[in-house]
Amino acid sequence: MFREIQNTKKILPQGSVEEILQSGEEGVLATVGEDGYPYATPLNYVYHNGAVYFHCALSGHKLDNISFNPRVSFCVYVDTELMPSKFSTKFRSVIAFGKAEEVSGDEKKEALLALVHRLSPDHIPAGEKYIDNDMDKTRVIKINIEHATAKGRVK
Repeated sequence: MFREIQNTKKILPQGSVEEILQSGEEGVLATVGEDGYPYATPLNYVYHNGAVYFHCALSGHKLDNISFNPRVSFCVYVDTELMPSKFSTKFRSVIAFGKAEEVSGDEKKEALLALVHRLSPDHIPAGEKYIDNDMDKTRVIKINIEHATAKGRVK
């Protein structure tokens, strides 16, 4: 069902998937809408308990697409560096495939707290207050990863 990486020299060890998902700062979520067009959205995320979580507005394009088709892909890349003399780029990346679903209750709050700890570690008390006051003004989506690969060029 999922394709393998064609250039086997660029395959990174399986442990790289988690390391890259934990260290990446942003990712790109790809969805498909009713019109059949793909839609790629850069966003902040947290990798927590083996899943990818992100928060978003109460409505919007990506949510419409997820409602139509919950199958998504999510791409993260790190450690990029141009290598002009080799006509290439140094990088490490992950592409994860899975199903997206909205979470609520304790899981929603836990995911939002994980996002605060990751993105604003010097502002935890303010982040906790923000979550308590505005939790009903955001949605939290979880990507349950079904398959992920890591590849890169490291030299």
